[in-house]
Amino acid sequence: MSESDKHKPHSADYFGEQRNFWWNQDFLELMGKRWGLEKVSTVLDVGCGIGHWGQILADILPPNAKVTGIDKEAQWVEQASERAKALNLAQRYNYTQGDAQELPFEDNSFDFVTCQTVLIHMKYPQLVIKEMVRVLKPGGLLVVVEPNNLVGSLIFDSLSFGDSIEKICLWVKFQLICERGKEALSEGNSSLGDLLPGYLATANLRNIQVFLSDKAFSIFPPYLSKEQQVLKQEYLDWIRQNFWIWDKEEARKYFLAGGGTEVEFELGWQQRMEENKLLEKALIDESFHTAGGSICYLVSGYK
Repeated sequence: MSESDKHKPHSADYFGEQRNFWWNQDFLELMGKRWGLEKVSTVLDVGCGIGHWGQILADILPPNAKVTGIDKEAQWVEQASERAKALNLAQRYNYTQGDAQELPFEDNSFDFVTCQTVLIHMKYPQLVIKEMVRVLKPGGLLVVVEPNNLVGSLIFDSLSFGDSIEKICLWVKFQLICERGKEALSEGNSSLGDLLPGYLATANLRNIQVFLSDKAFSIFPPYLSKEQQVLKQEYLDWIRQNFWIWDKEEARKYFLAGGGTEVEFELGWQQRMEENKLLEKALIDESFHTAGGSICYLVSGYK
């Protein structure tokens, strides 16, 4: 790991152009109607990163709604502000640095509080939810958007569809060990989404509802759409960086913390990199394809 990687801000590997395609806009419009977003005027986007989630909601929020984004990384706060300016949202969107576990806002400050793929990185996700509820106005809406990432190890593609049962189970086990290790190191659980309804119920929210994003990350020849071209390039970039879900050193750290051995990790990682080379070839010769399903929950409740 290079010195720059040691200080790389959170989620840096996932803030590329492909993130612009995480949502179907008509689905978000439907969710806006279900949640009654036309009534909100003050919004807080917790763990905003460079602003993707809050900014993609701009068209379904009232034009006079003011959005505040908060993130612990100064670099992301700066980039979110620049991005808002480029999207002509600077008058409505404001970004500040702060800790999701100790939000620097008074009680009962916002009509709508939300986060996307934030709780999966938190040592105490229920504390973050408690903080979000604290700054939410009575009657206000909380929406948390988090995945079950382990499911990805069981989404097949044209290369993995015929794998043996043993090989498939080994990959599920390898990823699960890493996820458990990540949690053991107090860095969050990557499949936390399954627990969100219970967490919101414990926080005494009412009218809790659970939805699934309808987005699939499909890719199939000849990769004509802008989205598929961006996804193809992201795959190729990760392959050439020897990247999986995490880089090698981070994955090793999690795997060992999850109870795996150094030998098991090296064998597994080597196999993953060999399969990445097969994926690279299949992408270049345009034979790779997958429906690209995922599980991402949108869980809401009212204070």
